[in-house]
Amino acid sequence: MKLELLHCHPAEGAPAERPSLLFIHGSYCGAWVWAERFMPFFARAGFATHAVSLRGHGESEGGFNYASLGDYVTDIHTAMDHIGGEVILIGHSLGGLLVQHCLADDDRIKGAVLMSSVPPSGLMSSALHLSMFSPEVCLQFGLLQSLGPTMIKGDVIRRAFFSDSTPTESVAHLLPRLQKESHRICVELLNPARPRLPLGRRRPAVLVLGGDRDVLVPSSALMETATYFGADLSILTGAPHGLMLDDCWWEPTAERTLSWLSGKGF
Repeated sequence: MKLELLHCHPAEGAPAERPSLLFIHGSYCGAWVWAERFMPFFARAGFATHAVSLRGHGESEGGFNYASLGDYVTDIHTAMDHIGGEVILIGHSLGGLLVQHCLADDDRIKGAVLMSSVPPSGLMSSALHLSMFSPEVCLQFGLLQSLGPTMIKGDVIRRAFFSDSTPTESVAHLLPRLQKESHRICVELLNPARPRLPLGRRRPAVLVLGGDRDVLVPSSALMETATYFGADLSILTGAPHGLMLDDCWWEPTAERTLSWLSGKGF
């Protein structure tokens, strides 16, 4: 099975001792979410950057209707095998939970950034929060899953992913690129198996990063994840869920991530 793997390298090449960055997308998306802004930003900062589309997403082969968390974790390890060497994993939303399940299993992983990440306990509490306070967003994701992106409303998806100041054209650019997600994953995310904790000296550095205006992953979920992994926590005041896509928030998010990487010696 062939997986789409995007690359963006520094003009002068990354230092040999520096880990590569591997970006993992969330539900309904593909590697393309990282390509326009994040990958060039970190390549300019001297990192070799890569982004994988999980099976059935983007231009990757394979069916995804019944794909499990374990299947997607396998895809991440396949991408790591192709890249070679040490890596820092950066996962968004579902991708953040997948990264959590990689941390205890591979010595090549030297660090991780969990952006707007599904917490270790899954999305049950977040789903209840969403259905109570943003029922129209909950309905639109149900339509996206059952009928596809042509049936969803741009103004509601703006609320789900973007800040209020995001131009209409940015939302219009996103909508046709969204896709359905694995039916099995949608169920599994409500109460997934807890990720195993990395132990001892091989424990990678972890940053949990998100916004307090995220209607899909509330701040309480970010704090749960940071506590579970003993990770650094950074909550951006006013930031939405789609941190790498939002016109106003992608750069502050990238700069905060780069500052953390530099502080950890990467």
